[in-house]
Amino acid sequence: MVFVIMPLFALGSIGTPALQALATRQVDTDRQGQFQGVLMSAVSSVSIVAPLFFSPFYFAVQHHWPGAVWLSVVAIYLIAVPLILLATRAAAPAGGAADNIT
Repeated sequence: MVFVIMPLFALGSIGTPALQALATRQVDTDRQGQFQGVLMSAVSSVSIVAPLFFSPFYFAVQHHWPGAVWLSVVAIYLIAVPLILLATRAAAPAGGAADNIT
């Protein structure tokens, strides 16, 4: 079963760098370091906090509905993706180094 699911996890690893590349286009070139620091701090914080919430949730529902933890992640994505899309559409591109070429 692990070998069947492995390609899905590999595809999931593509998402973070792709979203990071899209987000860096919204930040001015002189603030890229600050943005990358904030972004990695957020990723690290979520990596610490998420297991604190999902582990007890899983143990609470594992006997009645083991797939509930996966559906909760889908629900979080259904909330997060539209918010990300709205935020990226509302923000105007900051104008990177490629825009300064004449």
